[in-house]
Amino acid sequence: MAAMIKTFPLRPAPALLALVLLCACQPAAEKRGEGDAEAQADPHARLELPPGHPAVDLSGEGVAAEGGASGHPPVVSLDGEGLRLVDPRSGATRPLGFGVPEDQLKLVAEKLKGRAETGRAEECGAGPLSYLRWDDGLTLYSLDGLFAGWSLDETGAPAAAPAKGKSAPKLTTISGIGIGSTRAQLLDVYDAKIEQTTLGTEFNAAGLSGILDGTGGKARVTNLWSGVNCVFR
Repeated sequence: MAAMIKTFPLRPAPALLALVLLCACQPAAEKRGEGDAEAQADPHARLELPPGHPAVDLSGEGVAAEGGASGHPPVVSLDGEGLRLVDPRSGATRPLGFGVPEDQLKLVAEKLKGRAETGRAEECGAGPLSYLRWDDGLTLYSLDGLFAGWSLDETGAPAAAPAKGKSAPKLTTISGIGIGSTRAQLLDVYDAKIEQTTLGTEFNAAGLSGILDGTGGKARVTNLWSGVNCVFR
């Protein structure tokens, strides 16, 4: 009569099992550590970025902007949700949105625009606002340590003389609206609401607000802002 053979499932010893689990956990922990380090080095490490987005080299000293995927420095663009960095060759954009910590905002903005005048506006409706300001009329506001708003006016001049044969850089939205744009140009790209307020001929469009110097089609934009601001009505 044939002998009956019983089989039993192999069970690893407790010590071996613990070793296997420890090895399985180590790569994940290392990966998390790398992610945390990346987030500290790059303010936008956790943002979802399109392929070819412009990058800003935050290493080393100085404030010079480094080229992104195209090898050219990104251009600052105004946006209803903050700022955008635009690759001048590919057109890919990278958000620098409201809510970015103030120290990271300063680091990136000064890389692109040079040293800013810093200060604090105490008497604003939303509360005290710290600010970064440049000679071209751009001011970035932070509330409670977070980027909260920006404003642009026509009082400033370009921070640096333009290179020979090139025009001075002008801050605009991606649609090309900035200081000096006409009412007709504004309405051509935005469904803007325009009304008379205590500030003058005021408009609102896509998260942007601003002032026109008149009511006709050739009236020009004199001020632009978005987010939290010191606007006294």
